[in-house]
Amino acid sequence: MSTRNTRRGFSLVELLAVVLILAVLAAVAVPLYLNTQANASLRTCKANIAAIAAAETAKALRGGAYVALDALVGASEGLAEAPVCPSGGAYTATVAGTGACTIHCSTVAHAALDKVLAAPTPEEL
Repeated sequence: MSTRNTRRGFSLVELLAVVLILAVLAAVAVPLYLNTQANASLRTCKANIAAIAAAETAKALRGGAYVALDALVGASEGLAEAPVCPSGGAYTATVAGTGACTIHCSTVAHAALDKVLAAPTPEEL
């Protein structure tokens, strides 16, 4: 009868090597994933601001002036529903006394995306 030294399981060194490899992969993958999420959020916010600007322009061309964001929601030439910022911010469309309109996202990271629409001229109307 021969006695065999059968190996069961993994040694501690092999397990540590696997854990080290997984830690290196996680250290590379997690920042890339978070960066991708932030870029997607920024692009979605930018697209929402562009949609609001397009609705504001359409409303101004038909009605002669820009309106508040609430007046655009549900309007025939406006937005079907109010856009939602993916970062939890809120959009505002402020009409200045000069007739210009500023579209703003309240999220600090998206503040640079503000869009200013010049007052419609009589030639555009």
